[in-house]
Amino acid sequence: MYREQTATAAEPCNILPRDTAGFTGRARELRALVHYVVQRAEAQTIVPVYAIDGMPGVGKTAFAVHAGHMLQEHFRDGQFFVNLHAHTAGQRPVDPGDALSQLLSADGVRPAEIPTALEDRAALWRKRLAGHRALVILDNADSWRQVRPLLPGAGRCLVMITSRYRLSGLVATLAPVNLTLEPLPPEEATALFATMANRHLEPAEASTVDDLVRNCGYLPLAICLLATRLRLEARWPVADLVRELTQAKHALSSMRAEDVTVEAVFGVSYRQLSSAQRRFFRRLGLHPGPDVDRFAAAALDGISPRQAGKCLDALYHQHLLDQPTLGRYRMHDLIREYAIIRAGTASARERDSALARLLDYYRRAAASAGRHLSRPTAPPTASAATDDDLPPLRTRRQAMGWMKAEQANLFACAGLPRARRQVSLLPALSAAMAPYLRLAGPWDQAITLHESAASVPDAAGDQEGRADALRELGVLRRHAGHYPEAERALQQALEIYERIGNALGVADVRTELGGVRWRLGSHDGAAAELRAALATYRSLDLPHGQARALHEMGTALWASGAFAQALEMSDQALRLCEELGDRQGEAEALHQLGGLRQLTEGYPSAIDVQRRALAIYRELGDRLGEAKALTFLGTALSHIGEDDASHEALDLALLIQRDLGDSQGEAHALNYLAAAHIRAGRYPAARQVAIDALALYRKLGYRSGEADVLNHLGVVERLTHDYEPAAQTHERALALFRQVSDELGQSEALSNIGELLLAADEPEAALNHYEQALALARRAHNPNAEANALHGAGRCHKHLDNSENGTDLLRQAQKIYRRIGVKHVANAISELLNECPR
Repeated sequence: MYREQTATAAEPCNILPRDTAGFTGRARELRALVHYVVQRAEAQTIVPVYAIDGMPGVGKTAFAVHAGHMLQEHFRDGQFFVNLHAHTAGQRPVDPGDALSQLLSADGVRPAEIPTALEDRAALWRKRLAGHRALVILDNADSWRQVRPLLPGAGRCLVMITSRYRLSGLVATLAPVNLTLEPLPPEEATALFATMANRHLEPAEASTVDDLVRNCGYLPLAICLLATRLRLEARWPVADLVRELTQAKHALSSMRAEDVTVEAVFGVSYRQLSSAQRRFFRRLGLHPGPDVDRFAAAALDGISPRQAGKCLDALYHQHLLDQPTLGRYRMHDLIREYAIIRAGTASARERDSALARLLDYYRRAAASAGRHLSRPTAPPTASAATDDDLPPLRTRRQAMGWMKAEQANLFACAGLPRARRQVSLLPALSAAMAPYLRLAGPWDQAITLHESAASVPDAAGDQEGRADALRELGVLRRHAGHYPEAERALQQALEIYERIGNALGVADVRTELGGVRWRLGSHDGAAAELRAALATYRSLDLPHGQARALHEMGTALWASGAFAQALEMSDQALRLCEELGDRQGEAEALHQLGGLRQLTEGYPSAIDVQRRALAIYRELGDRLGEAKALTFLGTALSHIGEDDASHEALDLALLIQRDLGDSQGEAHALNYLAAAHIRAGRYPAARQVAIDALALYRKLGYRSGEADVLNHLGVVERLTHDYEPAAQTHERALALFRQVSDELGQSEALSNIGELLLAADEPEAALNHYEQALALARRAHNPNAEANALHGAGRCHKHLDNSENGTDLLRQAQKIYRRIGVKHVANAISELLNECPR
């Protein structure tokens, strides 16, 4: 009724701006919007609202206008657009009453008939749209207070709102669909540039344009500004524009089109901040890392974490910051550069003080976290009370989470030019991060950090810090399989510790040296280092150190084939760790014990122990330990015929080892995966992963591993009927095992040669090899190798018509197989005995 009393337009209103020329990309977001409209248009009691937010220059208005033109057929009763000027330079945000006046006028209401009061204007607006299908775009909104009076009432309208802010009042009242526009994907950014530049890009220009749009942060506004310059200078090659941009002191300063600049776009938001928020924003530009939390931000600005949290939230809601994960904030590259430009307006003293506060914060927080992650050889000292400006780091889980979140920032701080950081920062970060980096990697970056810390000039006076860094460098080089380099670094650390009289440091390094030297094949050298370390720990009454030395002695004895002695060392280490509550040490001892039981007692017992180790490693967040446990678990499961579970464990172990950069661990996982493939009958897959493992072992100079994988390759060749290459491969494996005095490996190689000879119908020669293998297996106390040799020898006797001897040997083998859990082979022997009962 009211509508008929006012003048009406002859045709429905359409005041949408012109569609953006050459609009490119956003196909996925547009499809989602159209789907939303089609699905909800007919059954809507509350006006649907599509809230579009995003950082400055990301293309919110262009998206909304383009979508409006696409949807015109769905909203034939009117298409309205009003710019609310929340961020227009030199203008105040539009008052809601003034915005309503614009909308009512556009809809044909004469000025004299537009009410004065805001509430009356809003009521009239709702009445005019009631029952009609209209599209309303409220662009560049400032707040919920500004938007609320402009919304239609119940009906079949659609409202699109664009804002740099996430308008929280909308969520509480209207449950809108929220769409945050991100910067364009690289391929869409390139396409937009080509369209706006109005030129065909030659293939040779592709990488140049890629550089250009990346420098623009993939922001449509910045891309369009530069493309427009190229369009106006048609003879310019793209490379010239890229050169101008990259050579400029600041990328933003060259992005000018008339009086609009990217800097001005960001500047509007900046000028709307309070003075304290502007200072806070400027100082965030000094942060060297990719993101920040309230504690680091507080250190930069010299305020409390609570105050910093409020400032971060304010900048987030104005799209000057993103929040990719809860509580962590980051700047888009161009906004960050703008912040750096603004930071440059402060004095050098102010900038240096802010950065010094940040670096001191990271040093103290990292040290606090590191205390929960290290496995000390001395009793842990009581930690100081947590400072109010540090995050809560009271548990290992909290410390692991903090290190994981801050790892990139800590590396960025360590990478600052020497002139911008304290000399003591590198050794401090190296020591604090070392236990986490051992567990989680990435080892290549960790090695670089420790190398940098170890190269701090002697003039700094921190000889102990330099030795600590060299020790950690040696540990990681060992993990990475670089044994000669590891030995050199550890030897340098040992010399420093001896020179400064640090007995604990000497013992720690000797323990690590022992682990390196047995891997280099020097079992006597390893034993000497480990005995010396154990004696020092005992003289200092340090049971934590004793446990570590015993564990490493067990590993060295295992490598030399002295399994009984290795089991004794492992049991001692496990008991000590359990008494001390050393969960890390307990996991390592269990892992070692599981591996030894797998070799000496059988697979079911080994699997149970290995699963206990795996659970602790995962509880501690120790990815390296997890990978080691999974490797041994997968191998044991393969032996008892659980192929699917075996492959799952080994595949995951391989994935972790590769992620960590643990070359030796990767080689082991590949080697054991090859063996698992063989047992499952997957010979082509076994061949490929064995070849990959062989290449890694040879690169590492790890001869025992090389021999072991040659054994597996020989088996694949035999099973695929390549008998001559198989014989050569097994002979090479046997020679290598003899070089490194590996009796278990020799036993396995001899049994494999016996299989070849038996297949060639040479049972006497085969029997000779099986008998040699049996003697070596018994000397190595390995039941699986013993059963394999007995199995082969028994079949040889059967071929030689020595049925009684053959049956006796086969039954001995069957008994062992059953005891160690290899039931499928035991069952196969039953079938063989039934066929040949004599």
